[in-house]
Amino acid sequence: MNPILFKQVKILDPNSSFHKSVCDVLIQDGTITKINKFIKASPEVIPLHNNGSILSPGWVDVGTCSGEPGNEHRETWKSLAAAAQKGGYTTLLTFPNNQPFTHSKTEVQSIVNHTSRLQVSIFPIGALSKDGLAKEMADYLQMYDAGAVAFSDGSISMQHQGMMLRALEYSKLIPKGLVINIPEDAMIAGTGQMHEGQISTFLGLKGIPEIAEKIMLDRDLSLQEYTGSRLMLHKISTSYSTDKIRRAKKQSDHIFSTVSIFNLLFEDKSLIDFEVNYKFRPPLRDGATLKSLVKGVLDRSIDIIVSDHTPWDTEKKDLEFQQSAFGSINLETAYASLRTFGDKVLTDEIWVECVAIRPRQIFNLPSTSIQINEKADLCWFHPETEWKYTSENIHSKSKNTPYPGVTFKGKALGIYCKNNFYDNR
Repeated sequence: MNPILFKQVKILDPNSSFHKSVCDVLIQDGTITKINKFIKASPEVIPLHNNGSILSPGWVDVGTCSGEPGNEHRETWKSLAAAAQKGGYTTLLTFPNNQPFTHSKTEVQSIVNHTSRLQVSIFPIGALSKDGLAKEMADYLQMYDAGAVAFSDGSISMQHQGMMLRALEYSKLIPKGLVINIPEDAMIAGTGQMHEGQISTFLGLKGIPEIAEKIMLDRDLSLQEYTGSRLMLHKISTSYSTDKIRRAKKQSDHIFSTVSIFNLLFEDKSLIDFEVNYKFRPPLRDGATLKSLVKGVLDRSIDIIVSDHTPWDTEKKDLEFQQSAFGSINLETAYASLRTFGDKVLTDEIWVECVAIRPRQIFNLPSTSIQINEKADLCWFHPETEWKYTSENIHSKSKNTPYPGVTFKGKALGIYCKNNFYDNR
């Protein structure tokens, strides 16, 4: 491909000596060859310019859900990669909740092979237990050798205490082995449909109490303290969790956490009209909790913001509220939703920290930085660009979005990944 020249971009990369500078950045054959205030381009160079645009390391999404294999009518690897490109993500760490479950080296190798030629990098997260049933442990070492970057039963929270203990112990056999779990006690959460509070009472819906998260989080942190293993608490949603993790991090540097972008932007009152596309797990909480989660991101108690991309077909989603599945697609709209609905919540610099810098550090992914002679893995974006999100321009195969017809502010203009530039303009 011809050399690419990003013109007058603001660089956001705390690992770069050019952090916060406005520069030209030249890329040749997948490598950053020049960074300067002005670079004179030769005729074969493709210039890319948009006043006020930003260049950062490529974004990483943790716990992305796919449909393939097994539910290709919801999402294929190809459509997932297209949605990631549209949203500015160059790397996806995908959960194992497929058919077959990603619980052995065979499934891991299959994902690695099937996704190797896509425009973004996809790394499988291997299962904790076979078929996610918490009855028999999966083979972590073989999955790691095949390319798994962490271990989790994904959207299925590990309920079995003994197996969670063994998972944490066995993960220590792997360099920087990491166990991921969603802290929710299934017996207490039960058939709850939304956050237990005034809104659930008003709507007559069974609530999911915060104590369901509290009990599981306390259990997992106790097991982590006992084993000394690396643990990530995925998609925390309560003030208690944020405070408890904040304290635990002072005692251990092996504890990490994530939050769904939805829980940083919306409250349970978004469900007042029984809108199924705001039905998430964990659920949207109240306003005070939202503020505590934002504070957790700002003080690094929460390490990573995830898109919470969960594709569902109409047969699973377009139902009465109580029967509708939890989750919405969001790879294409995660950044845009932050800039549109939470513009005063988090800065672009914090966003880049949470989706580009920390995920690579925690998961020991190939490093990338906007420096001369570094391999280029980049997101080019603009915080003010407006664009309309319609069913016609959704790249995901599923359409279960809370944002149909929304005019967004903030757009990923393109990504540079795997030695190619992919244009979203």
